[in-house]
Amino acid sequence: GPSNFMEVLAANGTGSIPTAVPGGKRRFLDERREQPFDKRLRFSVRQTESAYRYRDIVVRKQDGFTHILLSTKSSDNNSLNPEVMKEVQSALNTAAADDSKLVLLSAVGSTFCCGLDFIYFIRRLTDDRKKESTKMAEAIRTFVNTFIQFKKPIIVAVNGPAIGLGASILPLCDVVWANEKAWFQTPYTTFGQSPDGCSSLTFPRTMGLAS
Repeated sequence: GPSNFMEVLAANGTGSIPTAVPGGKRRFLDERREQPFDKRLRFSVRQTESAYRYRDIVVRKQDGFTHILLSTKSSDNNSLNPEVMKEVQSALNTAAADDSKLVLLSAVGSTFCCGLDFIYFIRRLTDDRKKESTKMAEAIRTFVNTFIQFKKPIIVAVNGPAIGLGASILPLCDVVWANEKAWFQTPYTTFGQSPDGCSSLTFPRTMGLAS
């Protein structure tokens, strides 16, 4: 329920932020609540929890929503490599099919997400650069499309730095809470990297052309 959801937000350091949700999102949730749910898609809590076994993320089925936490073992500072992205996609696909009304995305530790794991990618460019570059681009494209196509609300609790792709996916979500330790950076020109996560479109729409 709502109280359980706010308790989880408070545990992520974002509980002091006003709890009001914009009217459009509230209407969306109310409309979904009134729609009949296909019982064939309903997972029991026990079945769901036993199915959530990941290495780089933690997934908790809460009362009415799914909580996904970045807790990367295969990268530093919750950076995103293909393994991490596949696990997030898997968790979102599961939440799309079960009785979760929304998804809460947050992170373990003091860093939300440091974007792409460049060390991972550089190591794999030592062989067939063209082939590996194509695979990397496809992994990122599929990851971003999962957020775009997800039909339920995604709420993000940002508890620290959000850099690169960790920042650019935020406008693809529905509500973003950030505590006082959160900051955002997109160092694309510094690394000679093209903007990712549709940020060249979403950032001007969200912040205005001047920003």
